[in-house]
Amino acid sequence: MSDRMMRSVQYSALPSSSVELAEGHPLLKALFPRSIGRVPPRPGEETRRKRGMDEYILQYCAAGQGWFESGRGRERLEAGSCIVIPPKTPHAYGSDDAEPWDNYWIHFRGSQAKRYCEALGLGKEKWLLRIEPSREVVDCFEKILAAYREGHGWEQLLDASAWLNRLLTLLVLGGRNAGGRSVGGVERSIRFMKENVRRKLSLEELAEVASLSKARYHEVFRERIGQAPMSYFSELKIGQAGEALLSSGETVESIALQFGFPNAFYFSRVFKKTMGMPPSQYRKQYGTP
Repeated sequence: MSDRMMRSVQYSALPSSSVELAEGHPLLKALFPRSIGRVPPRPGEETRRKRGMDEYILQYCAAGQGWFESGRGRERLEAGSCIVIPPKTPHAYGSDDAEPWDNYWIHFRGSQAKRYCEALGLGKEKWLLRIEPSREVVDCFEKILAAYREGHGWEQLLDASAWLNRLLTLLVLGGRNAGGRSVGGVERSIRFMKENVRRKLSLEELAEVASLSKARYHEVFRERIGQAPMSYFSELKIGQAGEALLSSGETVESIALQFGFPNAFYFSRVFKKTMGMPPSQYRKQYGTP
């Protein structure tokens, strides 16, 4: 085991004055870490809270193994496992005896905390998320620890809040990418869209590329990306057509045909709906003088 893994427990918590500052500040009250720590591998160590805590708890298993208990029984944790526990929720967790975990944790608050849990797909007694082990996730914990080692003033709070936002964003993206074959098919279809952005593609063709049924593809794509596949492809087309408008002197009709639109009128209508202005105005406003 490396020297880094054998370091002693690291811990930092905000004093009450800093908590009051964070909760009253417009840039901090949405999300901030109240405390953070790291427990290197220790066989059999455990924590039990019958009444939970007053804030959200995030536990991340960076290496080794552990366990988590809730009303649904005990679940095994391994590298990449992440638990997000809502306030006032009874729970217990601990380290494996044979292969103890290297565990990072954060207690956090803010008006956006619940929103992140929803984005993670957690709630209704589902608190466990499994993602691929990530050096970038660990770095976020380390950055927050480093910020609070410097102090608990305005600058450190802002820095820690930014890294917590980044950490939770990585978990949201990692959770969505942990969907196996279905999500892999979505990513494959997006690459296909980008490679064929000047073509007319159908939902059936994209579903075939993803190796999914049309209905399943539409469902998984919307869940993964946040919009329907054909809407995503249309925006991709308009984005690149917009670049062509600014980088070339070609007519609107010529660019429309290049990107698979039947005529300039239809292209202009879709362009205005997407960008908020017609192609001619877009070129005039953003083009090189």
